[in-house]
Amino acid sequence: MIIKVENLVKSYGDVRALQGVSFDVEDKEIFGLLGPNGAGKTTLIEILCGLRAFDEGSVNIMDIDVAGHPSKAKGLMGFCPQETLIYDLLNVRENLVFAASLHSLSKKKFKERISFVSEFLGLEEVMKKRVKELSGGLKRRVSLAASIIHNPPLIILDEPTVGFDPNARREFWGLVRRLHQEGKTILISTHYMEEADELCDRVAIIDKGKIVALDEPSILKKTQGGKSSIHIRVKGSQAEDAKKLLTEFNPTLIDDELQISVKDPWEILTHVSKMLSSERILTEKIEVVEPTLEDVFVNLTGRKLKEGEEA
Repeated sequence: MIIKVENLVKSYGDVRALQGVSFDVEDKEIFGLLGPNGAGKTTLIEILCGLRAFDEGSVNIMDIDVAGHPSKAKGLMGFCPQETLIYDLLNVRENLVFAASLHSLSKKKFKERISFVSEFLGLEEVMKKRVKELSGGLKRRVSLAASIIHNPPLIILDEPTVGFDPNARREFWGLVRRLHQEGKTILISTHYMEEADELCDRVAIIDKGKIVALDEPSILKKTQGGKSSIHIRVKGSQAEDAKKLLTEFNPTLIDDELQISVKDPWEILTHVSKMLSSERILTEKIEVVEPTLEDVFVNLTGRKLKEGEEA
C-alpha cells in the first residue's frame, strides 16, 4: 500500500472542504481524483504532501504517518502542482540543480538523475535556456523534471494539463504512461473526465468534499453511467419523420440529433438503419455512444462536472 487515507476531515471556518474521505492507492497504480474545481481535490493533495494540516483522520505514505513525520514522507514523493515549481530567470539546468539541492543529492547521483530526466522528458536541447523563453508545454516538463529529480516512488500531479490544448494534453499523457512503465505509482487530480478515463487504473469521483464513487473507469461507466445510446443525424429536414418512424424505440430529438437509449444498442443498430433506409431517410451519422465518466458524475450528483466548478 503506497497511500492510505482514512476518514479525513478538513474545515475552513464553517466550510467543510473534506468530509470523511477514505481511499487507498496500490503500488505501481495510476490513481485518479476526478471532480470539479472546488470539490476538495487540491486540499486533499496538499494534505497528502504535508503542506496543509487536517482536522481529523489519518494519512500514511508507505506506512509513514504524514502528520507525525512530514519530512520523511515528503522524501518519498514528487509533487508537481498546477503552478510550475520553477524560476523564470534561471535556466533549466539551474532549476534542476536547485531542486536536487533540496533533496541533498550527491554530485554523482545528481549527474545520473539530470542525465535521465533530461533525456526522458526531452529537455536536452533546452538545458541552457532560461525558463521564461520556453513554451508552456516545456515549462510543465521542466516542472515535472524538478519534481522527480530525486527519483521518488510516488508522483503526485495536481491538474497537470490545465490550459493545454488537446495535442499537448495527449503528449503529457504519454509522459505519465512512461513514468508508470518505469515503476512509479502516480496519483493525478483532474476535472477532465477523458484524462481520468485514459490514464487511470482506478478513479475516485469527489464532489463537495466527499468521495461519491471509486472503482475502475470501465466498471464505473458500466454500473453508474446509465444506458448506452444510438445517436442519429439525418440529412435535410427529415428529423421529425425519422422520429415518428422510430417511435417504438422512444427516441428523443436533441439539437437536431435523434438519441435512442437502450440496454444493448448493438442488437438493434442494424435494424434501425434498415428502417430509415427503407423510407429513404438518409443519415449523416448513426453510431453507438457508450456512457462516459461525465455520465457517471451526472447520475451521482445531478449536474455536469463543469456546472460544479467555481468561477
